[in-house]
Amino acid sequence: MKKASIMLASAILCPMLGRSQTVYDGYEKYYATQNHIFTSTSRIQVSGTLNTIILWHEKRVDLARAKGFPGEFTENDDLGSDAKAYEDFPFACVEGQSASSSGTAVRHMSVYLMQMRQNRQVITYKLPSLFASCLGVRLDAFKRPLFDDADYIYPSGSDIPTGVRLEEYMIDKDKFVPTGHSVALDFVEPDNVWKFRVHTVQ
Repeated sequence: MKKASIMLASAILCPMLGRSQTVYDGYEKYYATQNHIFTSTSRIQVSGTLNTIILWHEKRVDLARAKGFPGEFTENDDLGSDAKAYEDFPFACVEGQSASSSGTAVRHMSVYLMQMRQNRQVITYKLPSLFASCLGVRLDAFKRPLFDDADYIYPSGSDIPTGVRLEEYMIDKDKFVPTGHSVALDFVEPDNVWKFRVHTVQ
């Protein structure tokens, strides 16, 4: 029995240890290892110069009316001209970045998640933008969307981040609810926020 318990623990820990040693060169590459729901881009039509409009299954979706995650705002044309769209019905997702983004602003991606209800009503959410991607959206066992809210990790007395913490949230009854799970990522090169490894999973 003791031997079986040791083997079971090893089977659980080995994949986690292996993943913690993996160095990711970009957040989309990390999200690709998750059980994400969007796998390839879609031909969803994105239009508009001031207020972006999405045409999806003959429904006109005004992103200005999206429910924003705390601290996120729907701004004019914040998807830019190179927006990507994804679909896994009844969900769709559009991501992009304002053409005026520069400096640390390029770390933020506008991500809008859409869900079509049985009455064909489309509910739209604007997700946290820091290091965001549609590829980071996944579903729990009850088909509720899951996503991460990223925040920098700072050592005591320093204003230079050494990593990022991804706090997991779910959308439940149109509310953003923390699940209590999080992942800490460590940067492997000073001042390079795009290259990291998994440090802890909670």
